[in-house]
Amino acid sequence: MMRGWKVLSVILAVIVACCAVSAWAFVAFLAPVALGTGEVGPRDQTALLWLAVGTMIVGVVLGFVLDYSSLWTDRLPLLSDSGSAASLAGSALGSLAASVTFAVAVRDAAAIVVIAGAIGVVFAWFAWRRYRSAVREARSHDRELARVDALHAEGTRVRADVVDVRFHNTWVGGDAPLFTVTAEYDTPSGRHHAEGRTITTPETAPIVGGTVLLWFADDGSDTSNVDIWRDPESIADPDAAEAYRAPTA
Repeated sequence: MMRGWKVLSVILAVIVACCAVSAWAFVAFLAPVALGTGEVGPRDQTALLWLAVGTMIVGVVLGFVLDYSSLWTDRLPLLSDSGSAASLAGSALGSLAASVTFAVAVRDAAAIVVIAGAIGVVFAWFAWRRYRSAVREARSHDRELARVDALHAEGTRVRADVVDVRFHNTWVGGDAPLFTVTAEYDTPSGRHHAEGRTITTPETAPIVGGTVLLWFADDGSDTSNVDIWRDPESIADPDAAEAYRAPTA
């Protein structure tokens, strides 16, 4: 677990660094053209352009890795805002650094300093919003994981009868269909209905008349505190593999 967080922290830091370098290099490339000065020669401008493009590509790729990190760790929500928050923070840092660079090194660069600084402030504002969103979703996801972990450790597992299946026309990770299942099951407080989301392979999709594995807490009277998983012993629809296959691009 700690190793996973260290990896995510390294990816975040590299994204911020790449986007900062990219933003600084873009401004350093464009500013001499806008100023009409020869402060940066053609070869230097070409080097700056390649630096900007190269680091931007690395930052974008790592941002996608971070956004889809839930495919290799269940500790972050799918499609989180952490990648875009890091990219925006790096862009803000690079733009502000560029404004300082031109304020110190180039005469008559007041317009570039103001523009680069303003761009940096805008990026910083969007980065803060995305950061707050990422923190909220991560905390909510962590609370849900803690609830499910406690339910599996201390709750009761039963085999519940599927009475309704709703397909969301969504494929998690590109090929795993997402369903909301309503199940009926026996508890010490009586027979109850509860619903929950579950992800399966297309061929093992839940079916009315089949079963799912369900965990409940205490005497089962709180039907909102349940967790539903696919039952490997449930009957299956022979046409499910085709019916729930992810669409091809």
